[in-house]
Amino acid sequence: MNIIVIMSDTFRVDNLTCYSRESMVKTPNLDKLSSQSFVFDRCYCASFPTVPNRFDIFTGTHSFVKQDWSPLPFNEIVLSQILTEGGYNTALIADTPHIIQHGFNYERGFTTYLWNRGQENDRLYSFPDAVELPCSVKKLRDPANNLIPHMRNIYYNRYEEDCFAPRTMSDACRWLEKNHDKGEFFLWIDTFDPHEPWDPPEYYIDMYDPYYLGERVIYPQYHPVTFFTEEEISHCRSMYNGEVTMVDRWIGRVLEQVEYLGIQGETTIIFTSDHGFLFGEHGFIGKTFIADDYFECLRLYEEIVHVPLMIRLPGQKEQKRIPGLVSSTDLMPTILEMLNLTDTAERGGMTQAQTLQCGFTQPQSWSLDVGSLHGKSFCSLLNGKEKKIHEYVISSFPLMHGTPRIDKSVITTEEWSLHVAGKAADPESELLPPPGLTYRNNPGDYQPGTTKAALFHTPEDPGQTCDVISDNLSLARDLHGEYVKSLEAWDLDKKRLDLNKKLNL
Repeated sequence: MNIIVIMSDTFRVDNLTCYSRESMVKTPNLDKLSSQSFVFDRCYCASFPTVPNRFDIFTGTHSFVKQDWSPLPFNEIVLSQILTEGGYNTALIADTPHIIQHGFNYERGFTTYLWNRGQENDRLYSFPDAVELPCSVKKLRDPANNLIPHMRNIYYNRYEEDCFAPRTMSDACRWLEKNHDKGEFFLWIDTFDPHEPWDPPEYYIDMYDPYYLGERVIYPQYHPVTFFTEEEISHCRSMYNGEVTMVDRWIGRVLEQVEYLGIQGETTIIFTSDHGFLFGEHGFIGKTFIADDYFECLRLYEEIVHVPLMIRLPGQKEQKRIPGLVSSTDLMPTILEMLNLTDTAERGGMTQAQTLQCGFTQPQSWSLDVGSLHGKSFCSLLNGKEKKIHEYVISSFPLMHGTPRIDKSVITTEEWSLHVAGKAADPESELLPPPGLTYRNNPGDYQPGTTKAALFHTPEDPGQTCDVISDNLSLARDLHGEYVKSLEAWDLDKKRLDLNKKLNL
């Protein structure tokens, strides 16, 4: 069996009609895929955001108890090296810069990889010297390091095919054409779109907001919504929606290629994302709060951590729903079981490591204790032998900072969502939210500096606007106790663990 994984960064779950019947986003190809797939109703990212999430999936363990946004350590055994050892032709085709640039090394273990350079802050070109920004510089998040490099990189783009998602999906189609008949393969396609900057061709944006005449805030400050006009926030969502539709169109090319090559009967297709994005929900635009040197992780609301997951098995024609909780960390053990490679992982193999100088490598042995993985295979959900594999799942920013501004987690059950923050390692050095900004204070809006726990009853309050922790203290303490037990089982450093043992009420 072959496997194709399509990872689309910052793809909100409610873009898709299979998750939200009210969705107005045009995604005909993913809609068709969902009609032929297992649709996981309650999939959550584990570690947040982009790089920690890839760590989770590639290693089957939670990055948030191991490391921050960091390179992939050489001693971590990754999915690609196990599949390569098992005889699979493995390939990574990506335009997401953060998993490869600066030696982050997430291409390790693949037989081959192709990086479409130029997304976001990738310093590909140094010209032209001056670029015209689409809006006032004060509305943009760190334009010198994010948007200006991006605009230099796309300066000579003329056609839709020049955009990053189209290039990446086209490269995937070409790879499939040359490799589909050369034995079993594993293809990971990783596009950074629809992550900002939102710059699809104009006709995609016109599908959603054709009469807008204001500034184009294509890479907004991660700020309270009061920093922008309502029209700007609405147009941000329209530009994002346009990029989602473009991504969908080119994912359709990959799905079409699988059909044309006649391999749909032997190929599993997996579509997922790493996290979502706020467009005014809870009083913010973005997924964190960033202001100059100030950084704060917001509560990890449903709009951020609930992610799409669809799996179409070979020859599958009908949709099946999976209501049980799953986590992104479950993907690695699931794929190993699907391909009957669990024994291969336990047996291990040899990896060639470059040492001493370029061109000189030495073999290093490896093996994986599958029982040490934090994720669980959900094959039993696919084959109907079980209804659920988790009582709860945990989503978290890396717990490495010693400040409640950043070390935030959410424990999600079938009914409840408990949001918690750790203690400060040095309370006297804690930063206060920056002055001079106005924060909206509607029900459910996040207030910067918030460190107290909050509890939401998801069936009655899917938007998480009504904190009911005061009426359910016993339940909150029980859930927090399970959270602490999990951190202990996953070997969180003792100093970090101690900062997260107390439920802040």
